[in-house]
Amino acid sequence: MYLVIGLGVTGQSVLRYLTHNNETIFAFDTRETLDITSLQQAYPGVQFATGQLPKAWIAKTAILVVSPGVDLRQTWLQVFKQKGIEIIGDIELFARAASAPIIGITGSNGKSTVTSLTAQLLSAAGYKAGLGGNIGKPALDLLKENQDYDVFVLELSSFQLDTTYSLHTVAATVLNICEDHLDRYDGMDAYIQSKNTIYQDTELAVMPLEEPTHFWVPGITPRYYFGLQHPRNSSDWGLVIDKQGFRYLARGEQLIMPVQELKLQAPHQLLNALAALALVDEFAIPPEIIRHVLAEFTGLPHRTEWVAEMNGVTWINDSKGTNVGATLTAINSLGSNVAPGKLVLLAGGDAKGADMAPLAAPLAQFARAAILYGRDADKLYQAWSADLPCHRLETLDEAVVLAASLAKAGDAVLLSPACASLDQFTNYQHRGQHFISCVANLEKSSRG
Repeated sequence: MYLVIGLGVTGQSVLRYLTHNNETIFAFDTRETLDITSLQQAYPGVQFATGQLPKAWIAKTAILVVSPGVDLRQTWLQVFKQKGIEIIGDIELFARAASAPIIGITGSNGKSTVTSLTAQLLSAAGYKAGLGGNIGKPALDLLKENQDYDVFVLELSSFQLDTTYSLHTVAATVLNICEDHLDRYDGMDAYIQSKNTIYQDTELAVMPLEEPTHFWVPGITPRYYFGLQHPRNSSDWGLVIDKQGFRYLARGEQLIMPVQELKLQAPHQLLNALAALALVDEFAIPPEIIRHVLAEFTGLPHRTEWVAEMNGVTWINDSKGTNVGATLTAINSLGSNVAPGKLVLLAGGDAKGADMAPLAAPLAQFARAAILYGRDADKLYQAWSADLPCHRLETLDEAVVLAASLAKAGDAVLLSPACASLDQFTNYQHRGQHFISCVANLEKSSRG
């Protein structure tokens, strides 16, 4: 008997998968007000409950399948651990059933971009690549499509890795680690350990050269490293500068393509490209295909995305900046392209227990002001207001209006919240789209 905990996107994919395999299922969600009518109609053989878990189900449960949004530390879940009931997630179910090779990608930032670029490189080379996990389709839906994939490319969150034990990958990477999700982990060490589990059973570990070495699990071989420096050996991926001063993406001394041919040339974007190249190295993709895909890749929405220019002010949507590391990257990237003091930052939401202090110095260097909104606006204010004019408001709508009045010609207004969105929005996409709509309304009103 399976007990599925959580009836969001992932939980529903688990229901589809298990019912397709004719398993006996209980399904539960802690949200008392969740309307499950459509689910009951779609899965008449499944018993559903919301709000309070029926105690009678516990003794009947053999396997607990937990959605990533469920905190495993919750008291009511401990009874399953005490009884020795197996607790797994959707990726564990996927790992037990998948027959094609798997590439696994995790990290605090850049996961979706590297996952998408990796899949595009493989697809362009003729491989049928299944893209999913924490991006696009839930992983289990890929198994139901009967597509006969050559390779799966999965973005994996730390929450998914926490309930995964059988995942074997042909290549895996932790792109980077910064403070994030500390509301779900008992400190950074626990978060780091969660990320590093992706390396437990991989044929190739792809690791960032610039990250502190204590982030990574020792003893893993073989390893490929990627970074922005000159490759140390023939296995490293990095940047090579020729005699004329032109930079190239390179593997060892082998030049792949000039950086100037890429549409995305910021340091973090070059790291994304190098990581993707390392991950697909064993698939022998022809150089001309690599150059074409990288030259045409324009990134993903809500990641330092140009929105508009009004009255000489550029508006940038980086709603995917949901942690300090992502916002730090955005500030440094944009700050290098505008004069000091010409950035107006919009930030706020749910800080997830993170320390906001690391952003104070770059904001003092690059920003004119910070406009703070949402649940943890006061926390951001306390971290930054000593070095920077900060304004506290309730909503993103108000923040956009104030930003328009503060920004001057030549400035950039950057939405990079450094926080999760769930205090006011459905997800980061909803937040980013709302920002775009607010800016569009400003444009209309400015035209009269």
